[in-house]
Amino acid sequence: MRFRRLSFVAGWAAVVLLAVAGFAAFGTSGSTQADPGFVAPEQMVGRDAGMRAGLAFAQLAADPAETQVSTLEATQTTPATDDGPAAETSPGTIAEAGWLSQVEVRALVSKYFAEEDVNRAVRVAWCESRFDPNSANLRTGAVGLFQHLPRYWAERAENAGFAGAEPGDPEASTAAAAWAVYHGGGWDTFACRG
Repeated sequence: MRFRRLSFVAGWAAVVLLAVAGFAAFGTSGSTQADPGFVAPEQMVGRDAGMRAGLAFAQLAADPAETQVSTLEATQTTPATDDGPAAETSPGTIAEAGWLSQVEVRALVSKYFAEEDVNRAVRVAWCESRFDPNSANLRTGAVGLFQHLPRYWAERAENAGFAGAEPGDPEASTAAAAWAVYHGGGWDTFACRG
């Protein structure tokens, strides 16, 4: 019995030491990324860290044939010509089906929301749909990236400049969400308020 207790305590001690070593491996230096929305691993806590880990695992588990190309990967460089240096082409389009990456959602949100509201809108989209533009709530009937209720969708889409669009269209959903926040009911429009 004493050996079992000792091995239990030793096992937990090993787990704690591995966890401390893992966190120490992230270091304490600040972010050197050009992306202002980038959060260094040592700055992630709670739900945000879980969200990023979940997205990473989802991308690792995805079938390569179905994997979406993020806007960063879709940016291509054209070869240099006699006319000048190589130039970047525009990013790829957003996939029609499946989860969007955080980069894709952030790009859409940045297009329609005020700069100070971008992070909050990204959190709302994650909470509402887990970045799946085709998600649907079977209980309420809400659909899309920002989970618009069917009874409000037509008005929001039209006012946002997307009359006739489907709520599963990620750009239309984002534009309608921005319209709802700034001209409709504010952040209370969503079950998740970021």
